[in-house]
Amino acid sequence: MLEPKQSKVQATEITYELHSLGWKAFQDLCITIISDIWGHTVQSFFDSHDGGRDGAFHGAWNSKQGESFHGAFTVQCKFTAKRDKTLTLSDLKDELAKAERLASRGLADNYILFTNARLTGVSEEKIKAAFEKTPGLKHFAAYGCERISQIIRNSPRLRMLVPRVYGLGDLSQILDQRAYAQAGEILSALGDDLSKFVRTDAYQKSAQALINHGFVLLLGEPACGKSTIAAALAVGALDEWGCSTIKICDANHFKTHWNPHEPKQFFWVDDAFGATQIDWSSTFDWNRVFPHIQAAIKSGAKILFTSRDYIYNRAKDHFKESALPVMKESQVVIHVQNITLLEREQILYNHIKLGSQPNKFKKEIKQYLSKVPSIPQFTPEIARRLGNPFFTKELHISDWGLNNFIVHPKEFLREIIQTIDKESLSAVALVFMRGGVLPSPIDPTPEENKAVSLIGGSSDGVRRAFTALNESLLIRTLENGDHIYRFKHPTIRDAFASLVADDLELMDIYLAGSPLEKLFNEVSCGDVGIDGVKVIIPINRYDILITRIKSLGTSKWHNNLSLNRFLSRRCDSKFLESFTASNRQFIQKLSVNPYLYWSSEVDVIVRLLSFRLLPEAERLRVVTAISELAIDIPDSGFLKAEIKSLMTPDELNSLLDKVKTKLIPNLDKEIVQWKRNYNYGDDPEEYFEELKDALEEYKNEFEEDKTITEKIDNTLKKIDLIVEELKSELPEDKKDKEELFNQNRHEDDKNNRRSIFDDVDL
Repeated sequence: MLEPKQSKVQATEITYELHSLGWKAFQDLCITIISDIWGHTVQSFFDSHDGGRDGAFHGAWNSKQGESFHGAFTVQCKFTAKRDKTLTLSDLKDELAKAERLASRGLADNYILFTNARLTGVSEEKIKAAFEKTPGLKHFAAYGCERISQIIRNSPRLRMLVPRVYGLGDLSQILDQRAYAQAGEILSALGDDLSKFVRTDAYQKSAQALINHGFVLLLGEPACGKSTIAAALAVGALDEWGCSTIKICDANHFKTHWNPHEPKQFFWVDDAFGATQIDWSSTFDWNRVFPHIQAAIKSGAKILFTSRDYIYNRAKDHFKESALPVMKESQVVIHVQNITLLEREQILYNHIKLGSQPNKFKKEIKQYLSKVPSIPQFTPEIARRLGNPFFTKELHISDWGLNNFIVHPKEFLREIIQTIDKESLSAVALVFMRGGVLPSPIDPTPEENKAVSLIGGSSDGVRRAFTALNESLLIRTLENGDHIYRFKHPTIRDAFASLVADDLELMDIYLAGSPLEKLFNEVSCGDVGIDGVKVIIPINRYDILITRIKSLGTSKWHNNLSLNRFLSRRCDSKFLESFTASNRQFIQKLSVNPYLYWSSEVDVIVRLLSFRLLPEAERLRVVTAISELAIDIPDSGFLKAEIKSLMTPDELNSLLDKVKTKLIPNLDKEIVQWKRNYNYGDDPEEYFEELKDALEEYKNEFEEDKTITEKIDNTLKKIDLIVEELKSELPEDKKDKEELFNQNRHEDDKNNRRSIFDDVDL
């Protein structure tokens, strides 16, 4: 039997919850056991092209009994998501066939099977006999859940390398009572997050910094995983080095607890220089204590600091680095965007699998998860929120819904912005008021200085804050030879806008800095009866918004559409009166185009008429255009009640007469013309839909005239025949877009490696 040397068991026999790891994490654990604990250089393979080998190495193995095995070793992992599954020979039918092929090629002189299932003595004997009957396969060893749990119990080194296992067992059975009590305090603030921990490159670098320097400074953006890494290292220090771990609150707390005669101490200082904003008092206190920290490190203590990057950037200029040179040497900066795709996948898997979501949610979301880790804005915090039903109550489970959840985490950003210091908040406000682009060096206007004063910042403090916020909430870039500050991500601007909008004293900041498209969707000018409107702008602020609208490029159709929707739905008569008075040509430029029922410009015209702001000459122009469209297109939108209001009763009757006398008798010519204008390859049903809808509307309007209704019915039948004719002429291989998309996605999935999310809902 192949077996490494094992140390004395430290605790009563326990079995870890290995079934909750997932197949990929279980495989990684087994590879770690062989490579880092047993000391063999293991080659691991891609998950769908491993040829029956999850890992392999070549060399010699000296067993506990003194036997020596040589040659090629194949490692295979058999994972089950069932808690009490017992492995039988029949479960390994595929593995046996692969082992025979590998042995024939000289790749499996020795075969090692790891499984998280239970392995009884009887079943192990049968499995071993079956494998060793394979020609060329000389030795076989199997490690079930009990054996793997024993290896974990016996190896503090393994537990530190794979700290997630601390969340899979009973710590009181791993650590002594003193260490267990300390670990309980460390983990209490994190809940069960450590059970979802993934060993990232940042974690490994942090552990190496502690080993090499006795000190590590973990820097990163909010919610990038600093505290979780710190907790894993703290528990690992308890376990691996036997350190007495103390979570420090401040510099004085450190001086009180550091014992020069006790070298095995681990100090964890979370948010060393302030939790959400810089704490100047704490920063200066640490500056005075740095010599004591240096002495503690020399005597064998290990110390870990964490800090948000923008806070540390402000604090570092006030440090005496010569007093603690290791501060600079042992920084580990966590860049979320540098977390590898495999690490992202494992983080997301752990939070969904082990989170509090119901199984129904896991089953529904499973098919979409593979794309989530590839989204650049994905963070560990996003994964945590996806695993918690509190944050996904309004989530639309689809590719679009998940992308939106990750790319626009506004509520999360609101929480961050709400807690930063006044100087930093003022700096963000200045960039916001400039529409997201602020030249550097900054030169605030009187209005901007007023905004800074309202928020509670100062000129000097704001200038310092810009430097500190660079690369976190803001970014300083060089464009066309000039330095400018921008938001690091557009959703930061959105989050800030929502906060300012909640404070009516800061209304001017909101109106000056929010993108117009956001304002059009969030405010109303006066109380126009819209439920849930974010801000009702008072009359004395109308001029600010009107001035901003003048800068809107209405030549772009989407800008024009947004403005018209806003004017027709969210503005009272006072605002429209002021707006049209300051834009003399606005009404004259409103056009009347098909189709009337969705025309945003017609909606504005109707709104103006309802407030008696539409000049008679303009009303007559509109009525003439509507009459032409009713016959030429034909466009039945004028039958909509709101559009009918634009016409007098006589004008409406005159138009209906024209429909009877000019359109209905010529419907055959009309459909011929529509057919001529058809673009080959378009969907025929979709192309003729507007015409059919218009004819149905006219049929309802003239329902008492049997001649007209019969004529329209016959025309509709002819249209259906034309549609079928055009559909028959389409290429046979033309498929529905959605069907083609699904097929392509299926082919892509089939060609990719095995998904880590295969068993996330089991």
